[in-house]
Amino acid sequence: MRPLCALVVAGVAAYASYVHPRKFALQGGADSVSASLWPLSVDGLLLLATAGLLEHAEPRTRRSRWSLWSAFFLGIAVSLAANIAAAPALEWKPVLVAGWPPVALLLSVELLVHRPGDPVRDETGWPKKGNGAEGREPEHGADDPLLQRAKMLDARHRERHQRPVSAETLRKELHVGARRSRELTALVRRNGSSGQGP
Repeated sequence: MRPLCALVVAGVAAYASYVHPRKFALQGGADSVSASLWPLSVDGLLLLATAGLLEHAEPRTRRSRWSLWSAFFLGIAVSLAANIAAAPALEWKPVLVAGWPPVALLLSVELLVHRPGDPVRDETGWPKKGNGAEGREPEHGADDPLLQRAKMLDARHRERHQRPVSAETLRKELHVGARRSRELTALVRRNGSSGQGP
């Protein structure tokens, strides 16, 4: 439901962010072809930055995160300025109508990037330690709380379905990344098989 709502908001914002910047480009002296292409450069930058921000698969360096957010906010700023400049009058109603789509896109991306249940991440993109999520150096000892929870989930899953828990189930239940869920799955199955005996 969340991605669908964000897609609707992004679609409305993309349409409005094309019409108004095209008008703005024509007012700025661009010919009809250049004016038709100019909004695509702004929206294309926003699309690339948004795709990068929504991808949590791998940790990022501080520089890469800064580049993504800079590209996103720059695209939003240019889109917002072009939309407002293309408003028929500098009054609050026309400005609100023209300026709202980029703001809606900004907020929808923020809501998708910071999804409920996601671990708190540091500036490199790794989940911070001490919050029940995977850390930069995951612990694999017997006192690892994630491993203990994974074992409990595996035992419950075996009772209900007569098969070991999958990595995807652990990823969803523990709110961890795909790589960490695969590590936990391997540890749980290794421990389970070693404890079964001949």
